[in-house]
Amino acid sequence: MFKRLSVLFSLCVVAAGSAQATNTLPVPSVEYSADRVIESDAGTIEGKVYSSLGKERMETDMGGMRSVMILRRDKQIGWMLMPMQKMYQELDFAKAQKQSGAAPADQVEITEVGSESVEGFDATKYKLVMKDGSAGGFIWITQQGIAVKMDMLSKSGRDKTRITMTLKNLSIGSQDAQLFELPADYSAMSRMGGLGSLSMGRSPFSVGGALKGALSRLK
Repeated sequence: MFKRLSVLFSLCVVAAGSAQATNTLPVPSVEYSADRVIESDAGTIEGKVYSSLGKERMETDMGGMRSVMILRRDKQIGWMLMPMQKMYQELDFAKAQKQSGAAPADQVEITEVGSESVEGFDATKYKLVMKDGSAGGFIWITQQGIAVKMDMLSKSGRDKTRITMTLKNLSIGSQDAQLFELPADYSAMSRMGGLGSLSMGRSPFSVGGALKGALSRLK
């Protein structure tokens, strides 16, 4: 299960990375916040996402355990925060991308397939397919470049794994700059096994790493 979910995250990372290189997919042109709902065979995870240009914050609360991921693409670093312990782990984008195992961008085909209304926003629907047939699905992106929905499926033999991510209560507007800063009263933690492999890639929902860790705890 976990391996197949990782394939989906790789697809998302590659697709969004391709968007930066070729403008195949739009990127956000505005600041926003939203509730994020992730659904898979493993269960449902709810959280919050905040986005500013070059900066993102993802909050997840599952089973009483709250975690926060701050991505600073303007600095090419990220912080995984553990609020209960007031500790953080700093991650280097380049190293995290190398460890994520994402497939090369040229192995993903991206096609615009139409327009639909999602969560009250007009959105363009794109089809993403790994050329080796291992995964594929759809992403809906608003006129402001916000990926408001994703529906992906991976295959391994006869087994299939589906995962969807949706942004609800999407609110466009300026975000508090402190949301994207490392809290002054947090201490650095020693390196945690596997944390460095959390995806720092430009996922359409920018939750690849946080979701990957959360789903592993659902197993």
